Amino acid sequence: MKESKDVYKIYDKIAGWFHQNRGQDLMEKAYLDFVLEKIPQDGKILDLGCGTGKPILAYLLSLGRSVVAVDASREILKIAAQNFPEQAFILQDMRNLDLPEKFDAIIAWHSFFHLPAADQQSMFPIFKQYLNPGGMLVFTSGPDEGEAWSRLNQEDVYHASLSPTDYEHLLKANEFIVLKKALEDPTVGNASVWVCQRI
Repeated sequence: MKESKDVYKIYDKIAGWFHQNRGQDLMEKAYLDFVLEKIPQDGKILDLGCGTGKPILAYLLSLGRSVVAVDASREILKIAAQNFPEQAFILQDMRNLDLPEKFDAIIAWHSFFHLPAADQQSMFPIFKQYLNPGGMLVFTSGPDEGEAWSRLNQEDVYHASLSPTDYEHLLKANEFIVLKKALEDPTVGNASVWVCQRI
């Protein structure tokens, strides 16, 4: 049976393969730089679905940024801890986030879109809860409402998306404004990227 509720269980299976094959060219840099310009130099960043930490966490740390790194895959975090022995990593499912602090930015790059649609809807109050006023939110989605499966190392990996209109309504209802929206941006592997700010 395909795993669509807890995709992190698939990443537990393929952690080593993923570490060897995940692209390292930091195609996300332009979006990350845009966010970093909007927050204080000493602002705290939540890397939500940090994976093995490469390349996004590596880039943030190289700039001296303060990052809390969270992922739901235990096996992925074992690799992340080897990659960054000085960095603390937290094993949590973003849907049940329980952290003692708020942040100036939340980055959920290629992690949020693994959640089923209903769980994605429930995440927006959580994003709001953990962001300081004026804080930045970045997440990737599909270009329109639907579900999709990719194949990674012989495993089926689930993705889901709401419609752009649904995202816009959820963001507005949770006091976010959209600063950048790029559907199927070719510069980041045709990912659809949302950059938002909490009012």
